Amino acid sequence: MKFPSQFKNDAESSIGLIFIKAYNIWHTQIRTKLREIGVTHPQFVLMTTLAYLSQKDEHISQARVAQTANMDETSVSQIVRALIGDGYMARSDNPNDTRSYALSLTKKGEEIVQTALPIVETIDEEFFDKLGDQKRLFLSLLHKLADAN
Repeated sequence: MKFPSQFKNDAESSIGLIFIKAYNIWHTQIRTKLREIGVTHPQFVLMTTLAYLSQKDEHISQARVAQTANMDETSVSQIVRALIGDGYMARSDNPNDTRSYALSLTKKGEEIVQTALPIVETIDEEFFDKLGDQKRLFLSLLHKLADAN
C-alpha cells in the first residue's frame, strides 16, 4: 500500500500527530486520577463548568453549560442525566426561561468539585510547566485555535 501522507517519511513532523500524542499523555493522567474519585473526565468538565457559571448566576441552563464547555448538547444531556442519577446535580424550573431547566450542583457534587479541581489543576500545572517561559505563548496559541472554530 502506498501511504498517502505528506509525512510518510517523517511522522514526527505532523502537528496533528504530536498534538494528539501530547493530549493523550495529559488526558491519561487526568482520567486516572478522576477514576480514583469515581467520576469521568466529561462529568468533571460539566460539574466544574456549572460551578464556574454558578459564581455569577444561580439559574444555569443545560444549554449554557454545553455551550461554555463546548460540548454537544446530546452528550451533555446524557452526562447530566447520569450526574443527576448519581446525586451530583439537580434540575429545577428555570425562572429565566420556562422552556428549560436550571441545573445546580448538590452538596455531593460540590464536594466532588472541591476534591477534583485541585487534583486536575495540579496535573495541568505539572504537565504544562514543562513549557517553561513558553507556557503563556502556548496558551495564547491554543486560544487562537479555539477561537477560530
